[in-house]
Amino acid sequence: MAEAGWVQPAPAMLAHAKERALGALELGEATRKMRRFYATTSDYAGASFATIGHNAPDRIGVDDLFATTLLSVDIPAKAARRLTGPGPDADAIRAALAALPDGPLELVDREGLEAMEVLYLHVKKNLAKATAKNSNPWVVASKLCARKRPDLFPVRDKVVCRLLDVQQAGSYRVDWLVFQHLIADPDLRQAVDEVRAGLEADASAEIVLDTEPLRLLDAALWTSVRMG
Repeated sequence: MAEAGWVQPAPAMLAHAKERALGALELGEATRKMRRFYATTSDYAGASFATIGHNAPDRIGVDDLFATTLLSVDIPAKAARRLTGPGPDADAIRAALAALPDGPLELVDREGLEAMEVLYLHVKKNLAKATAKNSNPWVVASKLCARKRPDLFPVRDKVVCRLLDVQQAGSYRVDWLVFQHLIADPDLRQAVDEVRAGLEADASAEIVLDTEPLRLLDAALWTSVRMG
């Protein structure tokens, strides 16, 4: 079920999230941690999540499901069948994928956000476990949507939401609007670009970086909490 209304987050929330994000992007620590996250010799998913296998723009395929599980989540068998089709659920997802805005997230208007919502809710509904009374697979849905369109959807897991201090809102709309504000902010974009440049300058590192700034921001936020 869709949430009621799109309300711009309070300036204080946006400013606090920006402060937290800039802290996660401090050049020395961020490059050290992200070098590990994107290393092809590590067990982290950074080098593979967005690129492994085939990512068809018009459907969810088995490669997308596999890539999503690399981020330490499970996809129920029934959900896998529904998402990859054939059937009405896969048809609805194909239509939702086709309706997505060109992106990136920082350029998306209200209509584009609503199109994103349609896909997210279709995916989330199909990921719900039939055996669980209160199944709310928002993290898995966020990760799968981010695999399909890494320029539009933040991964938005519990670790990142707590870091940005948006978890109390409990709203994907709030989360998306916060991420939209962050990735459009000149200070944040400069910090992301500096981290990218630092990683690319290290010729000795065996890494494969994401190309989308939103994915790099996501990675910086997550690694700042989960890596020592």
